[in-house]
Amino acid sequence: MRQLQIDTIGRDQLIGALRARQVTLVDVLSPESFATRHIPGAINLPVADIPHSAPELLPDHDAPVVVYCGGPT
Repeated sequence: MRQLQIDTIGRDQLIGALRARQVTLVDVLSPESFATRHIPGAINLPVADIPHSAPELLPDHDAPVVVYCGGPT
């Protein structure tokens, strides 16, 4: 099994990484919440859909991914 590296990223660092296209930004809230409000450039991958949708939406297993949500899920 692969070992995952989990780091915290700050606002300015995230903005720079997004501008440089160095990360994929993933919003894990419901499609309804995503439609209402999300960070521009994010893709929607609800928590419940991760097991079956992540391989299709995130095909590069080595690419950095930043995940966020608006609250506890």
